[in-house]
This record gives sequence, C-alpha cells and structure tokens, in this order.
Amino acid sequence: MVASTPLLRSWRVRAFIAAAIALTGCLAVPAGWAVVMTAEAGQGEPTPVAAANAYLLATFASGDGLGIDRCVCSERPRRALKTAQELRREFEAHAGDGVKVESFDWRESSSTGLVSAMVGFRFTRVDPETGSVTFISGTKHEWRFHTMKEHGISGGWKVCRVEAPALCGTHIRC
Repeated sequence: MVASTPLLRSWRVRAFIAAAIALTGCLAVPAGWAVVMTAEAGQGEPTPVAAANAYLLATFASGDGLGIDRCVCSERPRRALKTAQELRREFEAHAGDGVKVESFDWRESSSTGLVSAMVGFRFTRVDPETGSVTFISGTKHEWRFHTMKEHGISGGWKVCRVEAPALCGTHIRC
C-alpha cells in the first residue's frame, strides 16, 4: 500500500488543483476557438469570381463594413478598403432607401486573376408623404476586379484592385 503524503490529503490542496484544471480547460478551449475563428474569418474565397462577388456584396450590402476586410488582398489592404468605403459613402449619399446589387455575366481570366462582370443596382424609393414605393433599375456597367491567390493561414482568392465606372451619373443620379 502506498501512503499518501499529508499535503495531498489536504482538501484545500485538492480543491485548488481541481479549480486550476477546470480554469485551464475553460480558458484554453475559448482561446483556441477564437484563434481558429479569426483565421477562418480572414480566409479568402475558393475562386476569383467568388472573391469579386463577395467584395461587391460586402461593399454594398451593409453599411458597417463587415466582411470587406476579408475580401481584400494583404498586399494593399488600405487601398482596397478605402475604395470600398468611398464607393459605399457615395452610394449612401445618393441612393434610395433599399438597394439590391445585381451582377451577371461573370468572366474570369484564369491566367491573370482578372474578373469582370456586369453590375447594376435596383433601388427602392419610398415617398415620405404618400408612402408610395417606386422601384428603379439602373443601367448595368462592366466592373473589373483584379484578384490574387494568397497563401498561408489567411489564404484564398482576394481582391487587390477594382476598376469601376463612377457611381454618379452612371449607376445613380447625383
């Protein structure tokens, strides 16, 4: 028979060890989960077309900018984010109440990472006096997205540069 030492027989020591193990488990799991979720949030898209479409939707779908940073290259993130923010600001200043982004005819040049699509917007305007709703569809114009495949933990296809016509006078009335 193995005799236990008086130190291990103390209920305080056993309670302290149990609390330390429980605390370590409680902190390690959320911290590990946060690292994994952060890495996944920064991942790009599986194809250049998916990256361009995600950028387009993130730019115009929500005013808070969530998701835009996930779509831009780490090579020039400030430039791509600034472009998205400028497009969103100009859009919000002149667009109607509800907006739907419409894109079609996606084309990809696999050798260069260039993606193009026809992009248009459909606006919903509500007259504050009468409450009548008007739907306006703008003319569709070609947008080009320069994409790049990144490697590493936040790899995948991302947008590095966007060539788009001016919103004012092309897609919206200003």
